[in-house]
Amino acid sequence: MVKNQKTETPKEPKDGELVLSDLNGDVSKALVFADGHFGLDSAVWENAQRIADMLPVDIKVFGDLTEEDVAEALDKAKGAEFQVKNWTEYSAAYSRYLKALHKVREKQAEVSENVAETRVQIAEIEKNLSTSLANLESKFRQIVGNSRASVAGVQDDLKISLGKISSQYSEGKNNKLQKLNQEKTEKEPTPYEEQTSNLVTRFQELRNARYSGTPGITQRIKQVG
Repeated sequence: MVKNQKTETPKEPKDGELVLSDLNGDVSKALVFADGHFGLDSAVWENAQRIADMLPVDIKVFGDLTEEDVAEALDKAKGAEFQVKNWTEYSAAYSRYLKALHKVREKQAEVSENVAETRVQIAEIEKNLSTSLANLESKFRQIVGNSRASVAGVQDDLKISLGKISSQYSEGKNNKLQKLNQEKTEKEPTPYEEQTSNLVTRFQELRNARYSGTPGITQRIKQVG
């Protein structure tokens, strides 16, 4: 069962009250008063002016405005607009500059890091090269040393062999000479040798017999004196 809705009749506005539900209210009951101060106390406006005075520009918030005030405000507006334009361009330029500067610093850091890394890599290469050269030099000296030792050993062996050969040759030669001398000593004389030996012997005997009884030339000289 649906209850009957009661229709509310509009209330009569009280004195000085604005009916918000109906825009057709009485204009004489408006909140905005006829004077330019909106009905606010002077102390409130003074506080508002003190707050406005804190800004970097002179701005009136109450009182009467003159044409000079409006012209000054227009000039300030144009100046501010120029400043906005200039600051916009200035900000954009410095934004580009700062971004480029950041990129420059990044690239400088990148170059510095690359240089440092390259220096480390070069040091690593030099270390490896030094170690490799030292190992190769050690191997080279070992090879040369072993080669010289082998050559010296061969030369010593050759000297020993030549010494043995020379000793054997000398020994063989001496043996041959001794053998030849022995053979000459033990060999019987030939008829020619015997005849020659006999002739020499006979010649010596005859000579000795010839001079056996005669004094020598020294004795003869003594006898004569």
